[in-house]
Amino acid sequence: MEERRQDFTYDVFFSYRHRPLDSEITQKTFNLLESYRLPKPLREQGFPEIHRAFRDTEELPVSRILTESIDAALRSANCLIVVCSTDTPSSAWIDREVGIFIELGRADRIYPLLISGDPEQSFPPSLMLVPDIMDRVMDIRVPGSPVRTMMAKADTEILKAVSGVTGCRYEDLLREHQIRRNSRLIARGAGATATFLAVLAVSFGLMRLAQNYRDAAAERERASMNMLSELTYELPARLTAVPDAYGHISGILSRNTEDINAIVRLSQHREAVEFEEASNFEKLATARGVLGQYEEALQAQETAVGLYRSLVNAGVDGSLEELASSCNNRGRLLHLAGRYAEAGEAYAEAIALYAGATSPSRSELATFITNAGANLASSGDLAGAAQRYEEALTLLGGTQNTWEAVKAAAGANYNYGIILYQVGRYSEAEDRLRQAYSLYDSMLEQAQSMADPHSFVQTVSALALCLADEGRFREADGLYARAIQTALAQASGAASAEGAVLSLYDQLESQKNLAYLFNNRGLLLNMQADYRTADTYYLRASEIYRGISERTASPSDAAVYAVTMLNVGENAFKAGEYKHSREAFEAGLQAYGPVCEMLGSSETAQYYAWLSYYELVHLRDPQAALEAGLKGYELQPNAVLANINLSYALLYCGYEDDCDTLIRSVAALGEGQIQNIRLDLDAQERAGLSSGHIPVLRQLLDEAEASLSSGSEVLSF
Repeated sequence: MEERRQDFTYDVFFSYRHRPLDSEITQKTFNLLESYRLPKPLREQGFPEIHRAFRDTEELPVSRILTESIDAALRSANCLIVVCSTDTPSSAWIDREVGIFIELGRADRIYPLLISGDPEQSFPPSLMLVPDIMDRVMDIRVPGSPVRTMMAKADTEILKAVSGVTGCRYEDLLREHQIRRNSRLIARGAGATATFLAVLAVSFGLMRLAQNYRDAAAERERASMNMLSELTYELPARLTAVPDAYGHISGILSRNTEDINAIVRLSQHREAVEFEEASNFEKLATARGVLGQYEEALQAQETAVGLYRSLVNAGVDGSLEELASSCNNRGRLLHLAGRYAEAGEAYAEAIALYAGATSPSRSELATFITNAGANLASSGDLAGAAQRYEEALTLLGGTQNTWEAVKAAAGANYNYGIILYQVGRYSEAEDRLRQAYSLYDSMLEQAQSMADPHSFVQTVSALALCLADEGRFREADGLYARAIQTALAQASGAASAEGAVLSLYDQLESQKNLAYLFNNRGLLLNMQADYRTADTYYLRASEIYRGISERTASPSDAAVYAVTMLNVGENAFKAGEYKHSREAFEAGLQAYGPVCEMLGSSETAQYYAWLSYYELVHLRDPQAALEAGLKGYELQPNAVLANINLSYALLYCGYEDDCDTLIRSVAALGEGQIQNIRLDLDAQERAGLSSGHIPVLRQLLDEAEASLSSGSEVLSF
């Protein structure tokens, strides 16, 4: 429990308007929290005290000037209390502070302190995005707003925030609070002997009742912790709220695996035992996979596969489908670990097994095939991936009569669109991504139980990026606006999800989606030469990705963080901020280098493409840039980034004809790419890089723009 305070500089951050009532309530609540002492029974259980709160008039005398310090305090706070009055919605500062807390994955630790008006009148816009926020409202409104009466209510209401800070259950805090208050009342009334004896009897009864309650609660807790569902499927949700607790989740699962299996084996039905045991190991594999502990996850998954295989050999009904699904999960874990060849074998086995089932679900089989395609794409086999996606869509047919089939078709179209985008076939990519967008959108609007907001947000962002590369900036920006709104709502909901493993997965996915959107919004602004605003979006994305990478220790998460930092560097170079650019490039390359080869040829090619540009624009070594650029091009000759950065190295090494060939091929992809190359050349000239061939390249770009048609494509699989 004590680790919690080491993770946060402040237990609570107060966000409020500097109005007379708001400020007075904030000051008194601030004092109330900092002086609050947990009841002894809860302290003895190891729950931490509240030590430090933040409000800007307390820490910073010059209000709202040292915004960087306020921002740092906000990001280092465990919980956020938003003092809400009818003046609050007009404050952009408060709305931004709430938004940052949502982005950080801490929406479940936002507590509104309602002092006037209704929530609809007094909540800032971002607060309305948190789906369960009404459950955490601390309502101290009273007619006329007398501060003393309001603070009397706050004495109890503030326990909701205390629960969030300390990890205590609100019900336990409230019970102990009532016992403490009754004890104080009793002490004040103990003047006469008769009264004292009566009070003593009441006090004894209350204490005995409280002790009985605690004993019963402790017994129930001990019993529940020996239950399979509690240990495997419903780890305490509050554990995921502690940033460095993710490893502890895996430790708990590991220590309790033997106990869980012993409980399962109490059953006299052998087949049921093995099904439950296999399911337990799959849940354990999923939990460890979420934590990035792939070797441990694969060991658990292999055990599950072996158990299901023995059930198939025994002829148990339904076991073949379970074995196929388990092999698919094994493929997914191998894919995440960057072991693409082994993942391909696992997916192939899953597909073959499921196709041989008595009555296989087409949507399930199509999902397995799509997963196999995504694995091929990650390994660099884009043609093989495209073939798999076509196979999945053919299997599903032109119409989908179940939501499972709709979801499978959406996933296949999205993945297909991504690889088409990667090779610059924008019109085809747009068509696939629009189909995926339409299908995911229909699920969000009509079938919430089947809705997949993670995939919807990714699809919208990918479609917007595709439109941006075609030069359709206004359309792209409209899509980003909707996607960011959806992602913020998703981040808020994920933070309050029940079940630790599920909550952790959803929190990480929702944060990844936000970062993905911020990064791509940065790309769009970069193409429009709005470098300052692009930098803010890139940095917000990199901060989220860095936190995720540190939590999971996953090579793929490290790679995504690295690319975001490289985007920061490229953008800063165009803006002429060379020191900022070089630092960002070096941070990105340092993070990328150790993991890229673990993730296959596609990531390795991208690493060398970025290394080539760094060596050119910062080290001013065109020959080294050419060598790195050729490595990237050889690994992935149809990747747009590899083509562009190699073309610049060729330009400054004097290989002008080869440079022209690559520039023409990329320029033919769309007006967005033409604009990007022009901005690159402008930035290079401002930085002092020179070549007499640059005017020729500008003429080539003008010619490409004049002749460009929506169907122009050069790069292919």
